Amino acid sequence: MDLSILIPAYNEAERIRSTLDSYGNAVENLNAEILVIVNGSNDQTESLIREEYLPRYSKIRLVVIPEKVGKGGALMRGISESSGKKIAFTDADGSTPPEALWALVAKLDRPGIVLGSRWMPDSIIGRKQPLSRRVMSRIFNFYVRLLFGLNVTDTQCGAKVISREVLTAIIPAVGTTQWAFDVEVLFQIRRAGYPLREFPTEWNDVSGSKVKIFRSSIEMTFALIRLRCIYSPLKPLVTLWDRSLGRKLFDRRMARMRSIYAQNT
Repeated sequence: MDLSILIPAYNEAERIRSTLDSYGNAVENLNAEILVIVNGSNDQTESLIREEYLPRYSKIRLVVIPEKVGKGGALMRGISESSGKKIAFTDADGSTPPEALWALVAKLDRPGIVLGSRWMPDSIIGRKQPLSRRVMSRIFNFYVRLLFGLNVTDTQCGAKVISREVLTAIIPAVGTTQWAFDVEVLFQIRRAGYPLREFPTEWNDVSGSKVKIFRSSIEMTFALIRLRCIYSPLKPLVTLWDRSLGRKLFDRRMARMRSIYAQNT
């Protein structure tokens, strides 16, 4: 199979319909599959997909994880169950239209990763995020550049395309879900010597995000610091953190995420 599109979904019953309609129609004549990974949802996301979309679109597959494992855990599970030579990530809210994702897929012409960016000069932004989220995005990007030296403008845009051989090489070393997952994937790809290429994309903000701005800011900060310490002489402090306060924030979720990936490989 040429392409697998992974869509993590947590309580997305109100926003995922238009996404599945557009992507389901777009892949109808392609050698591709769409995996929707529902994790920890307590709304109608799973039943909606199972009852309305699986009968309509033969190339949509449903993967259900009963507990909440975060975006990273959902994507890890999707990677383990996918079969495409190229693996694309996109968000359940449909912020990246199929045409924009196909443009990124076409640019992945060698092993590596292609990133969509909302912050490059030629990016097409329809509806903008609220100012608070844009500010948070720029602060996050500043710390990513400072701590990891990743020269990219937008690590958190949901539109990414990665070759399978690259994911096979780096996923065993990835251990973070939620906010630092994208950063760690990029960091591990660079450490493995594969190219990271970033291109402007088309993107629209969609209301209904489950992100809580204050809480997520704290989690993002701790996740980045933790990840940076792991790859520094300060790694023993991470062990100490994980055995104390960090256990509530990271250990259980990380252990579950890694077991989910291992069970399906």
